[in-house]
Amino acid sequence: MKNISSVTPLVTEENFKKTSVKNKLTFFLIFGLLFTGLSLEYTYAIDPDPVNGSSVQASATAELIEALSVTEVTQLNFGRFTSGTSGGTIVVANTATGTVNVTGTVVTVNDGSPCSALFRALGQPNAALTIALPAAGTVNLNHIGSNNTMNIASFTVSDDTPTLNAYGEAIVYVGATLTVPNTDIAKGIYSGIYNITFTYQ
Repeated sequence: MKNISSVTPLVTEENFKKTSVKNKLTFFLIFGLLFTGLSLEYTYAIDPDPVNGSSVQASATAELIEALSVTEVTQLNFGRFTSGTSGGTIVVANTATGTVNVTGTVVTVNDGSPCSALFRALGQPNAALTIALPAAGTVNLNHIGSNNTMNIASFTVSDDTPTLNAYGEAIVYVGATLTVPNTDIAKGIYSGIYNITFTYQ
């Protein structure tokens, strides 16, 4: 008869402790791996994906500046003249002196006081402006008391892109060319209006 102890190991207190410790280590190892896996999966779920999307904090600004205002200080004046037999033109220069040149049979009278128009613009200091003049041939001077007219062929300006100075001011001069018909038109005063547009660049 075989000895039972040679076939089945004896369950001693020492063997029981070793088996218990081994089982505990195996349990903790498996539990630790599971916990680590869960932790990594959770961390991955809440992190942003840099490949598929990103956000950034941006800024916006605004600046309110002085409104632009323009005043006609001196009116454009072609002076006094006679048309002669065939008429011609009167050209007022876009300068402070408003030099006058005539063509054809037109003759100016010295006491007519012709001059260029002077405009004063006020606005944001050091700002650049753009000036738009009337299109050629679109402005007429109308005779007071009749239907006769004289056409302003073109306008010129001393600076069509002026810059306001450190005080927010700019001065410009506007000249023009007036077409004078022959002696068949009525004598007297002719007047009209025109628009000049000043804008910020």
